[in-house]
Amino acid sequence: MAKRILVLILSLILVLTLLVACAGNGDDTPAPDAAADDVEAADPVQQDEGNTLTVWTWKVAMVPAFEAAGEIFYERYGIRVEAVAASPDDVHRQRVIAAANSGDLPDVVHWWAARGKGFENALVNMRARGEDAAFMDGFSAVAFNNSIVRDRDVEGWADNPETCEVVRSLEEGDLFQIPIDMGGFFTIYGNNRILSQVGLENRVPTYLCEFIDFAETVSNETDYGGFIWAAGLSDVYYNWMGQAVESMFLGPEVSAGLIMREELMSDPRNIQPLKMFEEMATRGIFLDGIITMDIDEGDMAFAAGLGAYLLGGTFTYGQLRAMGMDMDDVFSFVVPVMRDSVIPGSFHINGFPLTGLSIAQNSTMQDAAMRFIELVALDPDGIVAFYNAAYLLPVARLDAATAERLDVSIRTMFNSLSDEPNSATQVWYVPGRTAGRRLEWNELYSDMQRIVTGEITAEEAAANFDANAAAQEAAGH
Repeated sequence: MAKRILVLILSLILVLTLLVACAGNGDDTPAPDAAADDVEAADPVQQDEGNTLTVWTWKVAMVPAFEAAGEIFYERYGIRVEAVAASPDDVHRQRVIAAANSGDLPDVVHWWAARGKGFENALVNMRARGEDAAFMDGFSAVAFNNSIVRDRDVEGWADNPETCEVVRSLEEGDLFQIPIDMGGFFTIYGNNRILSQVGLENRVPTYLCEFIDFAETVSNETDYGGFIWAAGLSDVYYNWMGQAVESMFLGPEVSAGLIMREELMSDPRNIQPLKMFEEMATRGIFLDGIITMDIDEGDMAFAAGLGAYLLGGTFTYGQLRAMGMDMDDVFSFVVPVMRDSVIPGSFHINGFPLTGLSIAQNSTMQDAAMRFIELVALDPDGIVAFYNAAYLLPVARLDAATAERLDVSIRTMFNSLSDEPNSATQVWYVPGRTAGRRLEWNELYSDMQRIVTGEITAEEAAANFDANAAAQEAAGH
């Protein structure tokens, strides 16, 4: 009872005082009714004291970063930058879609890194930039992985009957978004102020079962929750943690076999990662109420000191700091492996683009918008101003002088990312991971929520997955 009262009081205080949002997925966004044109590279912007460039975002913590870059932009071009945040994630999504339909988008739209969003016909096609070698050389190798339309995307969308017409009209090489930040998942944060009460401060578990033991100790012996994650979003656990656990335990070949329908989830070995997830639920390590939490609420609960561990990524550090958490209390570690894993403890984090900026077709300041995006993403002064304020990792190739001007924590996280593919990355790019094979995975994510609530078992979820995969295969998907 004391734990529930503490959760309610602290959650109410934090929600009333702070709203901060995180990244999400916009692949299923409905299509608006605007029209799209290709544009060439922007001409230089002329100073104009009467103009204001407007940016819409969902990340409250990034507003100061846009403003910091905006100060440089005003000094150079005489154009002010106004950043407006709508939080949480769904509010921003709905607002952007409504504005895209009505032709009333802001000059610059901040969105999750994704192609096939569904409202590209309301955005400027920047494919000329994607075809400009000098421009592209300024970015890291993985920066545009989620932005430039590939031939495989076009084929997959054509084969998927659920693809909207806007997305079906996209062509290889189309580019509607310039990435601005990158990071990686598979990170767990610990709160030493809580963990010190049970003698576990700065303790990094070797195996996943040991992590569960640590979290259960906190849950049983204190008034705090053991583990927090955004269980209200069905795919967060798998994409941020479960995929790493699965691919390390089974090996990337077997894990890919589940995607390609060459393996059964119900196989006695293949089901073990799902059963480990069930063990977390049945042993009561999850903070009460996480089944309704989105990413924002999970981060806020951890920042408020409601739980010992939080599932996140490199991007979470900046969020917690922006929420006012004492970062001296925080340490982090990579998601631990299961015992008897095919890949024992060699997991490392690969960076990938998280969010990006697009230009609205209805904007009367498209040239200025392009210059502002370039300032944030590629200009050394803009990079330092923006990323030191946002506590995010840049997507540009940084020279030594620019890197040295970044906050030491940002620089350390930036250098911690590896270009060598990990087991999860190898599986992620298996052909057909989405499109026709998407249904069984979406159903699995929903079933994992039901495991948390005790409605079904891991065995039932695995059987459902296999049955859905077989049905989709029989239907030609």
